[in-house]
Amino acid sequence: MRRAHLLIPALLALAACAPHAAITDAERTRVHQELDGQQRYLRVAAYVAPFWGDRSKMLLTDQAPAELDVIETTGGTAIAPPTPERILPPGTAVRLREVEFPTGWLIARRVVMTPRYSPWVYVETAGETRPLVVVLPQTAANYADVRAEVEQILSVDDPSSFFRNLPQDQRAAILKKEPIEGMSPRALEMAWGLPEKKRIDRPAGTEEWSWAGGKRRAFLQDDRLVRWER
Repeated sequence: MRRAHLLIPALLALAACAPHAAITDAERTRVHQELDGQQRYLRVAAYVAPFWGDRSKMLLTDQAPAELDVIETTGGTAIAPPTPERILPPGTAVRLREVEFPTGWLIARRVVMTPRYSPWVYVETAGETRPLVVVLPQTAANYADVRAEVEQILSVDDPSSFFRNLPQDQRAAILKKEPIEGMSPRALEMAWGLPEKKRIDRPAGTEEWSWAGGKRRAFLQDDRLVRWER
């Protein structure tokens, strides 16, 4: 057993050596000027989980841990982060401290068992002693890419009033990151995050949403959730 444990860091080190986008100095500067230090709000309910092997940080994500594939073994198997410790509600006030891009020097300093080849967004919020990290895709290559990814989970506008005015059963479901029949599109987003794809049939009044490469799907009729699949 001990030998297997010793192999894990080596496997992860190899698996982490994936290509990542190079962002120009001009785009990097724009990201820092436009985003660093901003006041933001959680657009959706989000998990807070240990940051893999780096216990000085916490992961902030709207995806279920089992869906994350930012760290893989050499065999291509995704390594999920540890079990989430809590879920933060939509409207939680945060400060976007900084966006950190992976340079060669920085990659070498990051803990091996982390998504160290990806850009990290450091977020601070009341009651959290450790910084929260939103992991961005390695393909984020310019300001537009970074902003679009950040706004999947962090909003400039505070959605708290919308969340508070939802029926109690829907609020409870969102705080568990679960869908419930009758949810509006915005309430469904708060529970499951923004979908990767939408298929809309306007004459029929139907929509099919999908997340995580089709691992989750939801079906809406006339702007109300009618069923879902995992």
